[in-house]
Amino acid sequence: MTLDTIWLMVDDAAPSTLNHPMVGREGELDVLRELYRDVKKGMSRAVVLHGPLGSGKSRLVAEFLAEVRTRSTTVLSMVGDEWESSLPLAGYTQLMSTAPLRSSKGFDGGALPPSTVSVDLSADQAVNYAQTLQIHLEQLQKRGPVIVVVDDLQWVDEATLRILVFTARRLHGAKVMFVFTMDTEQTEKIPVGVLDYVAGHQVRAIVLPPLTVEAVGQLGRNLLGTDLDVTTVRSLIEHTEGRPLRLVELMREIPHDHWQGRLPDLPPSRRVRARVRAQLARASEDLVTVARAVSVLGPSAQLHAVAEIAQVPDALACLDEGHELHLLRFTVSQTHSEVTFTEPGAAQAVYDSIPPTVRIELHRTAARVVTDPGEQLNHRVSATPGPDAELADALESYATVQARAGAWADVATAMLAASRLSGDRRQKDLRLLQAVDAMVGSGDLTQAATYLGTIESLPSSPLRSTVLGYLAVVTGQFASAKAHLDMAWRTVRPEHDPSTAARIAQRQVLHGLANWDGPAMVDWAHQTLALVDRAEPVWVEAEAIHGLGLFANHQVAETDALYRRHMSEVAETAQKQRIQMGYAWFALRTDDVEAAHLHFEAAVPTEYRGGSLRISLWAEAWLARCQLVLGDWDAAAATIARASVRLEGSGMRLIRPLLYWTAAELYAMRGDWARSQHYVQLTTAPSDGYRAMAVPAALARARYHEARADYESAYEAIHPLLTSDPQTHERSSFWPWQDTMVNVLVMTDRLEAAQEFLGSIEAASPETQSDTDKARLAWARGRLLAAQGDADEAREHFERALEYLHPHHRPYLKARICFAFGQSMRRAGKRRLASSVLRTARELYVALGAKTYVARCDRELKAAGVDTDAGVLVQELGADGPRLSQRPDTVSLTPQEQAVAQFVAKGATNKEVARALFIAEKTVQYHLTRIYGKYGIRSRSELAALYRPQQ
Repeated sequence: MTLDTIWLMVDDAAPSTLNHPMVGREGELDVLRELYRDVKKGMSRAVVLHGPLGSGKSRLVAEFLAEVRTRSTTVLSMVGDEWESSLPLAGYTQLMSTAPLRSSKGFDGGALPPSTVSVDLSADQAVNYAQTLQIHLEQLQKRGPVIVVVDDLQWVDEATLRILVFTARRLHGAKVMFVFTMDTEQTEKIPVGVLDYVAGHQVRAIVLPPLTVEAVGQLGRNLLGTDLDVTTVRSLIEHTEGRPLRLVELMREIPHDHWQGRLPDLPPSRRVRARVRAQLARASEDLVTVARAVSVLGPSAQLHAVAEIAQVPDALACLDEGHELHLLRFTVSQTHSEVTFTEPGAAQAVYDSIPPTVRIELHRTAARVVTDPGEQLNHRVSATPGPDAELADALESYATVQARAGAWADVATAMLAASRLSGDRRQKDLRLLQAVDAMVGSGDLTQAATYLGTIESLPSSPLRSTVLGYLAVVTGQFASAKAHLDMAWRTVRPEHDPSTAARIAQRQVLHGLANWDGPAMVDWAHQTLALVDRAEPVWVEAEAIHGLGLFANHQVAETDALYRRHMSEVAETAQKQRIQMGYAWFALRTDDVEAAHLHFEAAVPTEYRGGSLRISLWAEAWLARCQLVLGDWDAAAATIARASVRLEGSGMRLIRPLLYWTAAELYAMRGDWARSQHYVQLTTAPSDGYRAMAVPAALARARYHEARADYESAYEAIHPLLTSDPQTHERSSFWPWQDTMVNVLVMTDRLEAAQEFLGSIEAASPETQSDTDKARLAWARGRLLAAQGDADEAREHFERALEYLHPHHRPYLKARICFAFGQSMRRAGKRRLASSVLRTARELYVALGAKTYVARCDRELKAAGVDTDAGVLVQELGADGPRLSQRPDTVSLTPQEQAVAQFVAKGATNKEVARALFIAEKTVQYHLTRIYGKYGIRSRSELAALYRPQQ
């Protein structure tokens, strides 16, 4: 039995031996339950669990057996073993020894074969053993289900495997379930015929994927009793490939207090270290040298570099040996050859085993062998334990080049190393500040925060204030950022230090963007552009935001010209993504959502091109918004899920409300109230936060309450935007909340306030406003006119709004307009028009998956006297509660009375019913009086008693 198998048995033992529940395998467990239900009905089933070593196959089977095992259930089990795989019938004897051989009727299943058989079985013998097993299983299943578990199929002897397959293929109509587990990395050990069987259609396959971020987080809570930092969770998944065994190992071995906060550098587990020691002990001296070279070169070690560093006679022969020992893996593609270790953590285990002097010499050799300048410097740094002024200067020069390309992660690494190698204290501090500044630029705020105390202890300087201000901006601290950046500008002398002055000015540009302050963006961009030339990274970043400042000041033509010019001029580096994203913001706001989608999507990979996670996350958050607007809601949900993991690990609180606004709105529309409320809570912005945080946070709450027809709460959420994000002749608001404000004011009977607000917005709207802006204002005016009793003019405005959208694919906005249009016409008594428009809204909402508003459309259609395709009475308030149905002997009610009765029966007040049905409270009371008279009742409680939950 291998060391790996021993560890797997320890960690995949039965639940009774474990102190933590299984996580991340609920879906797979459900499949096993489903198959077991079939078996109980008399249908034989077979299932194979695929996954690499440590993926939790055995643990999943143990959980399943613990759940279904009863006195009437028989379990026969065996575990394959590498050593026994060459012994014919070794598995068969193990299997048969786990169950009674005599049934209650006295059946004798036949004598067991010897514990070991050293000769191959004849065909007749194999058939005899298979028939014995088949008869035995048929007898056992008469008293209840039988589960045959074969763990580690790849290590079961061939004779046993053929007997199992022979038997499984001939059991029909028997209460027998075969459960196989198979290591996907060892399938070559399984005979072809057996492999064909387990891969066939008659065997259900369950593939165990790596654990998700959520599952690893839950595992951490179960084992460690704490919430792990998201960055740590991501590091854990990368380090362990998401395998439960490896995760549990590390969580048990690393001291508990180390898990508090960020833990990006994870060590190899004791099992991995022991395995590596054993492999190196069996390896030749040349293979040990090759393994050391691979560990020094890192994850992308190419064969020619390994050979040059190791200086062995035959590197390929060493790779063959490494393959046989399961230590090294060699792959060749069209572009390069690569040598890697077979198991995560093995590289670090080998590296740690190298004596320090040997390690330094290997790095020196590697620095001469590799061709990439950054890798060369990294190897030189690893080979230099003490100060080295020359190397520090070289790192700074390299960082300057990378900064011009926008590769801030590389800049941070280089400058941090340069700081360590600097002998002069002032230079050391200056380079540390530049390193942390680059960390913020790259979006690695978690690492930057670890140096916060050191930075604050440094002497006051313009650069120190700039770095602190920059960190405050991206973490959403408006007041702190303003104080630090203003201090930096007061103390800098641009004529003597234009580089630092330009850096400060560019941070002020970003500060203005976060607060959507057009004049500040433009003024500070001009300051930045005047201080440095176009080759400097701060010039590109300032110019990318400059265009948005022009747009915020109503200078639309100038903005368009600026971005079109720079899109063709900027080099194809990470810097181009900054221009692309600025243009995408502008395109989104000016109604070219398709172009915005394209450029946001192009800007998302910035991080992976050596650029900035900060830019990448901004792009991803806006990409999700584009997908929502364009009606691709599944893609939006996927973008949100992907971005949220990286966002939570980054610490960039500035971007959270923007991403989670879209998430909260999407899931509210889909009727997933718990998830929507979760995202609403995540949008919470600090009291001193930026406008880019406060507006999306308010919109998330307003849209959540609007979807629930709680317009009073929606008003409370959105009302602060009247003063915090005004639309004036001089300033364009970026966020489209104005139509939502009018809708909420109308639905809460604040018609005078709605008239005043809408009039001011219409007066301040620029002549260059987009079709979408015009549509929003037109439907808002139509909503208000309808509430004021002018249905005919309201209709004209609603129809005009739809005409504005006709050239564009905007299904979500069109659905909102149609719903408001139909609801308003239904209230005005125009039932035929109302039903036609509401059906259009319903079709759009169905296509989007907006279950909440599909239900509201159904209710409106019912109130208009039209039966819906769904054929159901709709619940509005308390949409997550039970659906109500009328008693069969109920008297005839009008559609409007039916809607009122349903709401009141569920406990809604007259005011709530009026808001939901868009009618007056007096009208609700009128209908209620008629309903009471028709039923012969006198109270709301009696009405509720007439309705019962559907069973």
